Order: sequence, then C-alpha cells, then structure tokens
Amino acid sequence: MAGEQGKKHRMGQMAKTVLAVIGGITVVTVLLVAALVYELSYAVSTVDTSTSPDGRYTLELQSVGEPLFFSSANVRLLLKFGRYEVSRVDTSIADDGARARPSNWQVSWEDTGAEVRLRGSEQSDELVTMGFDGSVSRGRAVADESLGDLPNATTDETSAPQAPTGDDAMSSGLAQEEAEEIDTGYRAVYDAVLKPQGYGFQVTNNAKGDEQIILSKDSEKVVLLIYDRESANGACALFALESCPVEDYGSWSIDNASLLDEYAYVHETGQVIASGKTSWSDAGSQEYRDATGE
Repeated sequence: MAGEQGKKHRMGQMAKTVLAVIGGITVVTVLLVAALVYELSYAVSTVDTSTSPDGRYTLELQSVGEPLFFSSANVRLLLKFGRYEVSRVDTSIADDGARARPSNWQVSWEDTGAEVRLRGSEQSDELVTMGFDGSVSRGRAVADESLGDLPNATTDETSAPQAPTGDDAMSSGLAQEEAEEIDTGYRAVYDAVLKPQGYGFQVTNNAKGDEQIILSKDSEKVVLLIYDRESANGACALFALESCPVEDYGSWSIDNASLLDEYAYVHETGQVIASGKTSWSDAGSQEYRDATGE
C-alpha cells in the first residue's frame, strides 16, 4: 500500500515537472514572439535628422517596424522644438521592400516650418509640410518639379525610352556612383565639422540644378557648403564653405560669395580635413596638401 502511494507521489511530481517545463517553454516562446512582433511592427529608430538653420527645431525621419516581403516601409516624421514635440506624421515609403534610409527624404526649411519630400522607387514623391505652429499638410507630386513632367507611358517602340547599353550604361553607372559619393561627402563634412558648430542642413539646388547645402540664413548672409571638384590626385572630394551677402529684398548670389574654408573628404578613409583657406589663392594646410596632392 505504501509502495503504491509512493509510486503515485512520484508520478505526480513528474507530472508537475513536465507541466512546469511546458509552461516555461510556453512563456519563453510567447516572450520571443512578442519581441519579434514588436520589432517588426512597432520598434522605432531614427534614420536621419535635419536641424533648422537657427538651430531651434529638429526634424527626425524615423523607421517604425520592418518592411515584410517587399512591403512598404512605415516611417514617422517628428518635428521637435528643443525637447518638445511639435507634430508628427506617420506614413509609408514604397521602395522595393527596402528599409528607410537618409536618401528617402529631402528637407527644406522655410520661415514658417519644414517642407519634406519623401521618395521611393515605387511611388510618386509625397510632400509633407510641417509648420512651426503644429499645422501639417500632405500631398503627392507626380514628378520632381525641378526635372519637369514625366513623359506619358507608351507601348510605341519608336517613342519608348530605351535602356542604356554599353558605354552609355557604364557612364550612367559611374555618374550615379559619383553622385552618391558626393552626397556621402556632404554628410561627412557636415557631421565632422559643421554640425558641432550649430549649423543646419538644408538641401537645395541652384539655377543650374547643382546641389548645394544651406547651413544658415539671416538678413545679412547665407552660409553654404558646395561641392567644388575632385582633388588633383583623385583621392578626395573638395567642398567649399562660403558666405554670400544678402542684398535688397533678401536676394543673394553665389557670385558674390567669400570663401570661409575648404574641406577635403578622403574617399578611402572617410576622413575630413580642413584646409584653413580663406582665399582661393591660399595653399592650405600641410595635411590638406598631402591628402589632395595640391
């Protein structure tokens, strides 16, 4: 009798142990699934940040979750005044299943707020205006106005655009790589030297369509960062920091700009080297000359 009771006791203990193990596995599985769901659907990370020219406002491009199976990437625009949130916009970017990245947006700071263009390879650009007063407006652009209207789709072989081949394709690829390297250089110079000084970062284009960065703008001057050229030895991209006086009615021209400094962005290492030049005739520092071969 006692032996049978002991046997039942051991079986009961074993059953409790099995249930405890199953319960533990279930809890761990639920936690892992919850963590995965949170990461895929709700986790927020900052992709890029733009600061207003006066340094008082910041605009963040944030990714929300992860795109699944080539779906759109969920993103959030967050406008802040110091530590305080002014407004936010939740939207998505259709870009062949890719995660949100800095090249997906372009920010222009105006007197009343920020204008944002969100870009994706599978969508028309989305235009978002976020005012300093908390107002928000949204719309879609058929095409980049700076490039004109897109041609109508057609199946006519005589008028349909042809894919570049041979030398044309190689030239197009090299141009794209060069443009991406220049954009990387802009960011590197800004992050290493200009951002710590409190400058903003506003991407604009001049009348020729060339990209330039407005760092600050007031009633007296506009400070710009402009890609100048490749160095003599081809190892660096050179960027000029220039100041343009503001004339009557707020107009200004790069033709009247004065040089504040010139920076070398070393392609191979990503290093940024200040020349110390304040005139185009200056030779620059020894480190700058060694890096550029000039």
